[in-house]
Amino acid sequence: MDLAARPLFVEDLTLIARPDADHAELRMVCGKGGYVRSIARDLGAALGCLGHVLWLRREWSGPFRADEGLSLEQIEALARSPELEAYLLPLEVGLADLPEALLAPEGAARLKNGNPGRVLSTPAAPGDRVWGSYDGQPVAVGTYIGGELHPSRVFNL
Repeated sequence: MDLAARPLFVEDLTLIARPDADHAELRMVCGKGGYVRSIARDLGAALGCLGHVLWLRREWSGPFRADEGLSLEQIEALARSPELEAYLLPLEVGLADLPEALLAPEGAARLKNGNPGRVLSTPAAPGDRVWGSYDGQPVAVGTYIGGELHPSRVFNL
């Protein structure tokens, strides 16, 4: 397979360890569309061998970092207790990488039903992925087209 034919952004690929002749531990930083298992397969093909993933760990995604999270054991220990609520982040934290679109009242109502809704203002360009808010609350995520937010996900808050 021609690796150049695949549109992909890999920022960094570092050899961490080589425990034996048949194994390598790599650290990769890639953008959206970086299917790590496919990249391992294609890398193996380019090297004239078979490549696959034995172990995979996502260390960060957007504003979230694995080292800032809770372990499953910690979550289980805190389950059904008010202390767990202190660790939950507001939805807006996950939307921080997207521009916000302020919605008209009727636009927010339409979006809540899964329809495109009118946007009052946004720094986004047509075709950009945005999140829409009304009265300070997130309503939906989608694409900004023709002065409207076309939803791909609607929040049920």
